[in-house]
Parts: sequence; structure tokens; C-alpha cells
Amino acid sequence: MPSHEDTALLNGHLDPRISANFGKKTISTFSSYALLINNITGPGLVAMCVAYQHGGWLPATCVLLLSALGSVMSAGFLIETMTRFSGNENFESRVEFMEMARALFPRTLYFMVFALFLFNITTANVSAILESAQTLDQTFLMAFGSVCAFEFHPSIGVICTSTSSDINDSVFGESIVYLSPGFCCLAAISVPIGYWNLEENMAIQACSFAALIILLLQFVVQFAHNGLHPEYLPTSTLSAGAGASLGSILFNFAFVVTVPSWVNEKRPDVKIHGSLLNSVAVGTLMFALMGAVGAMAYQFPAGADLLTKLTNPSQWFITRVLAQLFPPLVLVPGIPILSIIVRYNLLENRVCGVSLANFVAVVLPWLIALLTMSGNMLNVILNWAGLLTVAPLNFFIPCVMFLLTAEKNMEMSLIKDNSPEKKLEKYGAYPEAEDTEDAKKKRKRW
Repeated sequence: MPSHEDTALLNGHLDPRISANFGKKTISTFSSYALLINNITGPGLVAMCVAYQHGGWLPATCVLLLSALGSVMSAGFLIETMTRFSGNENFESRVEFMEMARALFPRTLYFMVFALFLFNITTANVSAILESAQTLDQTFLMAFGSVCAFEFHPSIGVICTSTSSDINDSVFGESIVYLSPGFCCLAAISVPIGYWNLEENMAIQACSFAALIILLLQFVVQFAHNGLHPEYLPTSTLSAGAGASLGSILFNFAFVVTVPSWVNEKRPDVKIHGSLLNSVAVGTLMFALMGAVGAMAYQFPAGADLLTKLTNPSQWFITRVLAQLFPPLVLVPGIPILSIIVRYNLLENRVCGVSLANFVAVVLPWLIALLTMSGNMLNVILNWAGLLTVAPLNFFIPCVMFLLTAEKNMEMSLIKDNSPEKKLEKYGAYPEAEDTEDAKKKRKRW
């Protein structure tokens, strides 16, 4: 366990009035594996079968492996850039993703990256909320024979349904705005946890990781029982939507921007290189297994995902129950993590106060999800987010950050002006210091 001095150093450069909203360096090795693998295998896991079937196993596997390799390299670039901050050579201080962007980029580019950062993580949260709430509504339907919700648009009133759909993710159909019991239950559980610190979520992450292993094993057994049909899994295909489906694979590796927050709160004895590399390898293996084997077990029409198939009455009862539990046990624990990381970056960069940061990070994704609950909006979000935001934010920008620090041969300083009026006017105004031999020796190579 870290000493009191270690944990005090972590947030030493922050305003004491907001430092309590950050965690300390207490995340263990096992918790690190659980956190990283959970971040990788988010809502995109249930869409891998569609990517493999619609894009073909060869293109899908190539995109998967290249994405995994790129994510490891990009995360390494971010970690190395963190050590360029004076006083953080051994990760003893706190340096979030956007703090590095503020130190390296001009003011306008910094704001553009911040907007991309917020859009990317909020999108990931919204997709997890949608998948979880829609599946929980199906659980209520299976358990009670019918489920009701309050409709806001196009009319106002209570709507009920007693039938499910193999085409639409929502049991209530498309083109309506509604508040469902699944949405309300998940919000009641997840929103309060979003106000915790990252380190305080580790027990939940460990339980979620254990549940993930059990659920995936059961699903693979169900695939084998159904019978595998190699003709469902083409080598390569140019069918409509194949490009978008393959693009959704990138969404699975949107965890790179979350790595600095983990590094900031991991225990000093946790090995960064081993934890990161092994977690990506395990996550990639899970994706390939679920994608290839699941694609041979079912035929997926446009808009369908794996959970829709696993909750079909033709599947084993235990499989249907576990499929219903997949969102609350695996996806929901990741929602507060992303909210916490957004709050960390907003507060460390002094963009807003604690109340507004909590609203943007914790509450706003749920409001957006409420407006997109109907139909197959999840697949649309996954595809477009993967194509438009994941690649530049998680692969390109970390490389640029690393190259800028190498080109400038400098050490950056953390802003320590904690006065309330110093928020946005000093973006880019960072002192540069010569990278001395003493600093080079002190810097810890991850």
C-alpha cells in the first residue's frame, strides 16, 4: 500500500477545494487487470458477431489485431508523455489526458481535442446505457409477460407491450421517446456510483470481471449446442454496411484515453507494461472468440446484436437469464468509470466547478440516452463513433503528443496556480525546462 506521502503527492498541484474529488494511488494489480479488460470489453462486445458476419472473418480479424496493436502503442505513448511532466517522472503526481493536451497544443486545437474527448466518452457511455436499459426491459418482459413505459413523444401516456422483436433492440419499437422501468432501475444504481472516485470502484470492477468470464463461457457453450455453421461466416464480404460494422471494432479500443487515470491511481508496485499488454491480449481474444463463434451460431439481420439472439425463447433458460444479466453485471459498472474520467479531466483542467463537472460527466449521458432509447440507435452510435472519433482520439493524438515532447526535448510543469480566476486564460502558457541528464535518469520507463 502507498504511504501517506505518496498519496499526498498525487494531487499536490490541485486546488485543495477540488482535490477531494480525485482518488489516491491504491489500485492493485488484479484490480488493474479487471479495470482495463472491462474498459476494453464494453458494449462493443455484443456487436462483434455482426462485424464478423457482415464484414467477413479475415477483414474483421485484421482490423481487430491492428486495433489492439495500435491501442497498446498509443497507450505507451501517453504513458511516456506523462513522465515528461516535472515531478511526475515516476508517476508520483496526477496528469490526466487533457492536461497533456493543454500543455502541448495551441489554445484552439486544445479546445477541439477537448470537444472530441467529451463526445467520444459520452458516446461510449450512452451506448452502454442503451444496451443495458433495453435488455433489462426485455428481462421484465420475460419475467412478467408484459412491460410498460411512460411515453413522451409523439404522444403522452403509458404504453405497454407483451411481445419482443428479433429486429429492434427496443421492445417498444421505433420513433418514440419513453421512460422505461429498465432505464429507471439502472439510473438509480449507476448514477450515484458515478460520483465516487476511480479507486473506490475497484471492488465493483473485480466482481464485474468475474461475471464477464462466467457469462462468456456460458455463451460459448450455447453456441456449440446450437450448432456452428461455417457458411454463416464468410472469409470476406462487401455487403452493405460491412464498412460500418468493421468500423465498430475500433470502438472497442476507445479505452486508450482512460489509461492516464488508471496510471494516476495505480499502486507503485503495479507493472504498467505487463498489465496493459496482457489486458489487451485477453480482451482481443475475447472479441475474436465471441465474434467468430457467435457469427457461426446465428444469422444476424441488419440492426440485431448478440443479446437479441441469446434472449430468444429457443435458447436454454440459463442462457436467457445470463444474457439478461450481461448489461447490469458487465456493462453498467463501466458507465461510472467513464463518468469519473470525464469529471477528472474537467476538474484538473479547471474548465468548470465540481457541480457542473458532475452534471456533464454523470447526468448528461443519461439524458441523451433517454432521447435515443427506441429502435436500433445503439448500432448507429457504435458505427459512427467508431468511424469518426475513436481513431483520431485514441490512436493519432497520443502519437502526436509523444512526438511533440520528443521534438521539444522538454519537461512540462503542472500548473499550480489555484486561484479561482485562473481557469482558461493560461492554456498553452507552460514553462519549458531543459531535459537534463538528472531528469532523464530519474524518469521511470514504463
